[in-house]
Amino acid sequence: MPAVSTGVRPWLRRHDPRFAALRRAARVTVAACVGFYLCHYLLGESVVALYALFGTIALGLLSDVDGAPSERTRLLLGALPVGLVLVTLGTVLAVDVWAAAAGMLLVGFAVAFSTVGGPRIAGLANGLQLFYILPCFPPYDPGSLPDRLAGVVIGIVLLAAADRVLWPAAAPRGFADRLACATEPVGRYAAAVAASTGDAEVRARLGPGVAAALDAVEALRLDTVPRAERPVGPGVRDRSLGVAAIALQSVTARLTDLVALLDDPALGPQARDAVARLVGAAGDALEACAPALRGTGPAPAIAPLDAALAGFLSRRAAILAARDGISRRHLRVGAEAVMVAQSTRSVVVGTRAALGIADPEPLGGIAPVTFAYLHYSPVKRWLRRLRVHLTPRSVYFQNAVRLAVGLAAARVIAGLPDITHGFWVMLATLTLMRTSLVASRAALGPAFAGVTVGAVLAGVLLVAVGDRTEIYAWFLPLIMIVGFAAGPLLGPAAGQAGFTVVIAVVFAQLAPSSWHLAETRMIDVILGGLIGALIGAAVWPRGGAGEVRRSAAALLRAGADGVVATARLLTGEPARQRADLPKLLALLDATHAQFRSEGAPASVGREVDWLAVLGVSHRLVDDADLLRGRYPEPDPLPWPAVGAALIDAATVVAHDLQVTAAALATAGAAPPDESGPVHARLSPHPPVADYGRAPSDALRVVDVWGWVHGLADDVHRLHVAVSSPGRERPFAGTPPDAGGASVRRSSAPREDRS
Repeated sequence: MPAVSTGVRPWLRRHDPRFAALRRAARVTVAACVGFYLCHYLLGESVVALYALFGTIALGLLSDVDGAPSERTRLLLGALPVGLVLVTLGTVLAVDVWAAAAGMLLVGFAVAFSTVGGPRIAGLANGLQLFYILPCFPPYDPGSLPDRLAGVVIGIVLLAAADRVLWPAAAPRGFADRLACATEPVGRYAAAVAASTGDAEVRARLGPGVAAALDAVEALRLDTVPRAERPVGPGVRDRSLGVAAIALQSVTARLTDLVALLDDPALGPQARDAVARLVGAAGDALEACAPALRGTGPAPAIAPLDAALAGFLSRRAAILAARDGISRRHLRVGAEAVMVAQSTRSVVVGTRAALGIADPEPLGGIAPVTFAYLHYSPVKRWLRRLRVHLTPRSVYFQNAVRLAVGLAAARVIAGLPDITHGFWVMLATLTLMRTSLVASRAALGPAFAGVTVGAVLAGVLLVAVGDRTEIYAWFLPLIMIVGFAAGPLLGPAAGQAGFTVVIAVVFAQLAPSSWHLAETRMIDVILGGLIGALIGAAVWPRGGAGEVRRSAAALLRAGADGVVATARLLTGEPARQRADLPKLLALLDATHAQFRSEGAPASVGREVDWLAVLGVSHRLVDDADLLRGRYPEPDPLPWPAVGAALIDAATVVAHDLQVTAAALATAGAAPPDESGPVHARLSPHPPVADYGRAPSDALRVVDVWGWVHGLADDVHRLHVAVSSPGRERPFAGTPPDAGGASVRRSSAPREDRS
């Protein structure tokens, strides 16, 4: 057994790699102390000093400002005018309890709901709330507003400077680099599949390539990416990287399904050669994306892949013109190869858009909904994002309402005459309220224990030192570093204890203090935590766990309608397409992300393979989008019986989607497939017709038929995901009927794509 090093430094290395938490605590301490000492002791301005200190704490400690150094500076300085506005509002409204509470309700909701703008804004939310909370309490002195604003400016500027020059945090690995590292092995996997189309022995040796591709795609899971680097903001770069990542996951899954289908000995050499050419072109395009994303190579070209896809579709049309029918295996091989190419094209277009290249016709051959944002102005992208989540079914909306009501209630209670430090009540509500009652309850125990220990330590310190402020001044930096680092190193209880001591030492320098100050801090934190818990129990207490089933069921129900509508549209029949599918998918992604972050009890989610549900949901929306993008305005098919058969098949699949949605909504197991799995109930052949009379229309028939059969396989996966309890798997295996190869698929949460 290896020996474990002892001592403070080895312990810190084990608990704080690269001393990130300690360095952050030191940066905040230096900025806070310089501003506090300069304003309080040198200039004699205690109000300026207090706001300088809390301005530093708000954005340096309560906020999570990550990213490259230049990005962090922009975020901190960009938060400055917002902080000034909030301090002004808090100062003006503080004179009346009800006005202050109403302002808190509006400000609390607006700031919390602004987190729909992406992780960088979300990281600032708690700190921005503090700028309104701080001036809400005595002294009610609007005349001191200039001093308060000056303090905020000093604090934030000092923090921004310290962040750049004092042990600056290294820039985290960007998502573009992660995507580049994933496109390479997936591109090699595609090239290997292309080389193996005619050789079963070569396909049998694809295992290492499959594993490398799956591991690379799995590394794009957003729960493995630092929050500030997650591409979920409304900007073009973020959204393009997110679209490319999701498309790359689809490429990997489709390649694995394609390998299983290639084992059919009935496939002729011409069909295999056509697949090899198309998949090989996809592999080349993917490998070209990697250097472009790293900034070491040119942007990947679209033309070669488009030419390969056009040639493949032309050959398929020629084959159909010469034959009256085609086997399901031939149909599926062609459909999977085309979907590999189409998904690869989405990766390429997403990469080019992320690099700032505006293609003349970015929607040509691509799902129009997926890349529609490329035509929107920044304001329109923001407005659409806000509109998507401005609904009680959005967890962003729920969290904003929950926090706003909690803070407003805390403001009313904190304004009672018996509450001497109401600021601490609201601060406790802000920092201890969670997105579910279960999570809030779990946070209260450590917080209450920590603040109790901190109050005892602070009380002993205040009694021992008394009014000798010079002692507090000398020891404040050390107490701050220890107190600010205690939470990340030792846990929430230690963090509360450390912060309580820091607050006591700071206020002891501003006014005469006794041990009662520590007692007040303890009572106020307990009161604020209880307010947050009670509001959380009344306002969507189950959080993401209460929404994830409902969101998934709503998406599948709408998807079922969309399947039939898409089949009608692609056969030339009139139909109204569901316009809310992208919105429902965005809500499901956000809900699932919160659900996983809450540490929900096993009884809530273990019986459902949620990542499998997400994977199928994304393909339910994306694949139909890709197909409609390929046939934007189709004429009616010249064979009415064929169109009716396609619609009937889509209706069968839609029925089973509705059944699965009902099972999800009621937390029950999906009933057994009627008369066997849904894909077994579909005819293995398109209806016989004179396809040679209209080869292009015949190609549309084959594509729709392959799409419907792919949906049938996904419905089978959904039944397994909903009905099979056990450990959550990234993706359920391919249905036995489709080839039997098991594949892991992950789905990166996305935001509104419309």
